[in-house]
Amino acid sequence: MAVHFSVDTKLTRLLGETYRSSEVALKELVDNAWDADARNVVIVLPDPLSSESIIVQDDGTGMTALELRGEYLNIASDKRSRIGKETPGLRRKVKGRKGIGKFAGLMIAEIMQVESTARGRKCTLLIDKKELIDSGGDLETVPLSFEEAPAEPGVVGTKIVLSLLNANLNFPTADRLREVLIHEYGREDDFKVTVNGVSLSVQDVPGTPAQSSAVLPAAGNVDLRFTIADGKKLPRSPGIILKVGGKAVGKPQLFGLDDDEQIPQKLVRKVYGEVEITGMEEFVTADWGGVIENSKAYQEAQQFIQSAVKKQLEETYTREMSLQKARLQRQIDARIQKLPENRRHFAEQAVHRILKRFYGETVERVETIVEVALDAMEHDAYWEVLERISEARHADVASFAEALEQFGILELSTIAIHAAHRRTFLDFLDQLVENVATLEKDVHKAFENNLWILGRKYSLLSSNTTLRSVIATYCDSEFTGNRASKRPDLLLSQDYGDSYLLIEFKRPSYPITRDDVAQAEKYRDDLSPRLSSTSKMEIVLIGKGRALALDANRLHETIAIQSYASIISSARTELDWLIASLASPHVGMSQVR
Repeated sequence: MAVHFSVDTKLTRLLGETYRSSEVALKELVDNAWDADARNVVIVLPDPLSSESIIVQDDGTGMTALELRGEYLNIASDKRSRIGKETPGLRRKVKGRKGIGKFAGLMIAEIMQVESTARGRKCTLLIDKKELIDSGGDLETVPLSFEEAPAEPGVVGTKIVLSLLNANLNFPTADRLREVLIHEYGREDDFKVTVNGVSLSVQDVPGTPAQSSAVLPAAGNVDLRFTIADGKKLPRSPGIILKVGGKAVGKPQLFGLDDDEQIPQKLVRKVYGEVEITGMEEFVTADWGGVIENSKAYQEAQQFIQSAVKKQLEETYTREMSLQKARLQRQIDARIQKLPENRRHFAEQAVHRILKRFYGETVERVETIVEVALDAMEHDAYWEVLERISEARHADVASFAEALEQFGILELSTIAIHAAHRRTFLDFLDQLVENVATLEKDVHKAFENNLWILGRKYSLLSSNTTLRSVIATYCDSEFTGNRASKRPDLLLSQDYGDSYLLIEFKRPSYPITRDDVAQAEKYRDDLSPRLSSTSKMEIVLIGKGRALALDANRLHETIAIQSYASIISSARTELDWLIASLASPHVGMSQVR
């Protein structure tokens, strides 16, 4: 029996698309198995230069003769328009869109045989690439060999056999194919891909692999395997997936490493792995979406995972930092040699801090930052004064005291310059809040690292990675679905002790109401338990000011309502006073030039 392709008008354009490698073409066939709700895909690659075939076999739904004729041979028809955006059985997101995935096999081979079994019938289709090419583009006239026969009981799925492999292409390798597949399918619990008898593994991620095992008192056996990915491209869904009894629990996580400020977050996001823990089954939530995080077993396992991964990250980080520094070393050495000998040690330390701070940035950007820093060290007036103090401490008391006085004069001069710069900053901030298009997120950015605007009381407060993560986690969990549009713009800061400040930003044109105050108190109630602290948390709501109906005298002492205008006015008044107080012949601007 012969069948024919049914050609869509988009064919000419779509067939012009190619796959960048044999492995990527084979991935297209795996995508088809995914769309067919397969749970297992077995790929067999023969030895290079052999005459054997490539086999891709799945246990998906298969295709009947009617489906093969009406859908599979209908080139360039969008699969999602036929079955929807999700597969009918396992509700997976459909990957195939253009209807030309069937041609992926013909990139690699001259002959593609498709055996598909469904509803007790086995259909076999044979496609010869040479016959398609010789047709001159009129595929509807090409007869394709097609057979239908009874299937073995219980058999279902599709098997693709690729024969007479293209000698002009590099032969697909198992290692490279697993690398191509791992990021897409390595996290799927109900989709197992095997290449030459080996299932996808975290070790298929290109990079630095590591593993660590232990038997812990509460968690039991812990088997950790992970890879720190190479290159600039981060893994899809980075983190470590927790498995209990072979089944994945929740989403990949970093077990607290994402809050560790000693490690660059760009490096942390290169971690891709899994951990199997035997003693966690009773602490898994009913929906298997997570674990009870305050259980002793989880905390014990978390500490072990953090330690093992952090050690490997630090080794990788040190190695990459050394390579980055080596690329800049000639330039750094040349600049440092221009500095007095007693400054070079400090300059080298400063360069190391810059490399750490800007880890993962381009060489060109880091090079520019290093140049600016070294230039500042070369011309910094403090160096001169500190050298004088160092020399004077061995002389008489009067000379030593005079040298210390010079430092004080310089310090006051620097404060005057700094205050003037802050005054200019306030002018720009004024323009921002007066703009009707300014939103909460805009003023949040301006305030986040400039809390001195609120006054000296808050000038030492800061919002570190951990506090930002607390806010992000809270908002992500609480403001979903229809409430996502009501997600608040919050900033959480902490002083050097254990006191917190929660700021809720409103639009500069929005007056604060009693309901806003109550809502902010609820945010505080929700956030407090996440901070493992009983310390006081103050609340500041910033907008146009308070609504007329809101009595400020009835607010709790830990809650303040401010307008952007009043905040800027107070900050400007304080700076004006400071600049005027420092305006004397002894602390003029010329003395720091």
